[in-house]
Amino acid sequence: MRISLRILVLFLFVVPSLFAQKKRRVAKKAKPVAVATVGQGIFPIKISRDERYLTNRFGQAFLMNADAGWTLFHKLKLEEARYYLDNRRENHFNTVFLQLLPPEPNQANAYGEKPFMQKENFDTPNEKYFGYVDEVIKLAAHMQILVAIVPAWLGCCGTNWFEVQHTNGVDKCRNFGSYLGRRFGKHSNVLWIMGGDRDPLREEAVQRAMAEGIKETAPNQLLTYHAASSHSSTDVFSAEKWLDLSMIYTYFRGKQGAWTSDMPHVYEAALKESQKSPRKAFILGESQYEDENAGNALIIRRQAYWSLLSGGSGQCYGSSLWSFEDNWREKLSLPGTAQMNLFYKIMNGLPWYLSRPDTTSEFLVEGRGTYGSDDYGVVSVLPNYRMAMIYLPSSRTIRVNVEKINGSNVRALWISPRTNNRFIGGYFKPQGIRELTPPTLDDDWLLLIGNVGRK
Repeated sequence: MRISLRILVLFLFVVPSLFAQKKRRVAKKAKPVAVATVGQGIFPIKISRDERYLTNRFGQAFLMNADAGWTLFHKLKLEEARYYLDNRRENHFNTVFLQLLPPEPNQANAYGEKPFMQKENFDTPNEKYFGYVDEVIKLAAHMQILVAIVPAWLGCCGTNWFEVQHTNGVDKCRNFGSYLGRRFGKHSNVLWIMGGDRDPLREEAVQRAMAEGIKETAPNQLLTYHAASSHSSTDVFSAEKWLDLSMIYTYFRGKQGAWTSDMPHVYEAALKESQKSPRKAFILGESQYEDENAGNALIIRRQAYWSLLSGGSGQCYGSSLWSFEDNWREKLSLPGTAQMNLFYKIMNGLPWYLSRPDTTSEFLVEGRGTYGSDDYGVVSVLPNYRMAMIYLPSSRTIRVNVEKINGSNVRALWISPRTNNRFIGGYFKPQGIRELTPPTLDDDWLLLIGNVGRK
């Protein structure tokens, strides 16, 4: 049997919570948390009071669904950028990740403009270059898209900008950060990503100076750090006042050609980040790209659900589109685009921002899978245990202790992350351990289990 997800969530979560919300309004006059949707004037993005997730300017939860368009400022002209952003908006991407400068210091943008009037001198910004950046940010704001910008990509390989930053030194990097804050601080839809695929070694001082320059002149814009793969922002910058949120970056165990074949799966990195104290809101900033190396649509889905249900506040989808080669328009329709569209629609209708990861065997008694494998199931539960979400990377029968659900009547719902089709998995009392099997034994499934009656 199929049932509307909106209707089910209404009975699983919203209706039961109305009673609790009414009590809270009487006692504290507090407003319930809502979920942000594209189309509202939602910027700037902030951090929730408990520092667990991102919010919009109204305090509503913001599920980051980003796309990696790294070289847009380098490769595309304004009308091409409009085409790209419009496509991403239509597919429910609410954020794009971009590199401010060309990939290499000797390169210009699509209009032939280089970022600096004097070669590699951060004190000589070219207004024509940064004026184009300004126009793209305005386009994105009109479409309610957050633009996450790397000021000067450090890079893992090649020359990139790490040597240039070191040569410019602390003072010029601070001045450049201050310039960026003054130049783009007027935009409420900008977030800054420091670093770029590299842990700070000798670049630590210049990166700190640049970040502090931005924060001093654009205090309302959030900053994070893009470390090397298998590390997070808080791994490399644990106590920086300018670091507002963390970003995890990892692939999977056994990946060929990576820094190390022992790097953790996304859920391992996410669970580690969510358990840190003090805790920062975090996102999955980068992982396996869909059409590069071993990537595919299933891996893309796994990464997104693993991250969010393990305590994250969103993720960035990646594909070879990032380099904007001649066939980049074709890359807009890769299968992962539709999958991330569904991911956003499914999860944005659920109380993911209130849920907490559950790594015990108290609720999911059997069927989770082996920790460290690519078949590990993740569980997230509401603090009041009125609802739980389970993501299974592959189909299998599981055993669930439904006595943990706080309520008098329990309903199970299977959702296909591939199609968004929904199937009732049963109605039962919160008694004992139930055996539950997905409707079909193919690929991955999301299972919702929640109370549908007052206790």
